[in-house]
Amino acid sequence: MRAPNWLGACASLKHQTLGPFVLTLPAIVGIVLLFVAPFFTFAVYSVLTAGILPFQADVPVTLEAYKHFLSAGVNRSLARNSAWTGFFAAITTVVIALPVAFWLRYAAGSRRNLVLLLVTATIFASYLVRIYAWRSMLGQNGVLNSALISIGAIDAPLQFLLFNRFAVTIALVHIFLPYVVLLLYAALGPVSINLLEAAQDLGAGVVRRWTRVVLPLVAAPSATAFIFVFILSASDYVTPQFLGGTKGIMLGVRIQESFLKTGDWPAGAAGALTMLVAFLLLYLLVSFALRLLGLRSLRFVS
Repeated sequence: MRAPNWLGACASLKHQTLGPFVLTLPAIVGIVLLFVAPFFTFAVYSVLTAGILPFQADVPVTLEAYKHFLSAGVNRSLARNSAWTGFFAAITTVVIALPVAFWLRYAAGSRRNLVLLLVTATIFASYLVRIYAWRSMLGQNGVLNSALISIGAIDAPLQFLLFNRFAVTIALVHIFLPYVVLLLYAALGPVSINLLEAAQDLGAGVVRRWTRVVLPLVAAPSATAFIFVFILSASDYVTPQFLGGTKGIMLGVRIQESFLKTGDWPAGAAGALTMLVAFLLLYLLVSFALRLLGLRSLRFVS
């Protein structure tokens, strides 16, 4: 006896419904455990009251941690330093990475795979190793000062190379440059060389081809790369501790100290969420600017 058609339809519908859910379940669990749960944990701690002893937080619920974080003059100073460091690191990284990605896409030829392999290989280098490498290069007895003294360019080691914003920015650019090169190289992938050749045939020079063809097409990916580097650089707390000294200290260091040294978890959580809101506002601002300029609606032509 044949089963009713509605039973087969129900079985098919169940399979179509559960199949995608089962496939996405690991991703959903990962997002909840790694993003949603920590966010709500920070949100709860940020409105609690710091305990008498370190590493304690308790009721009553209050916004005192936010008020203190936003009103403290040292936090405003560190926030400005973080913003400037993130901006310089992000803009420098994008400015360097864009020509490199352009060369890889259109001019590297048979050397493309080798260069891409070298760029990718640098990503696997340890974060701390690269920081220590720059500390060795920029120190008073480092490679750069020793080389300049040996050729007679300077008589004494240069003091401004290390323990300031400059050293932190250089290290951050070095750390994030491979990621941005790969991102912009992928963004240039769908852009046909025919567009550049057509612009050249119409009399456009190198500068005009860049400003009228290349830059509009990669504006959105470049903005994405800028935000990516800015957020990770402005919130970094490891590099400033090794290379920043007292002049290059940033807001992330203070938040890290609130959690691990002073044990003021509400203050650390309030600072972290405040930075998160600031980064979200930056994203919305950049997104609005791109939409206003009509750059988000562009489609790559192949």
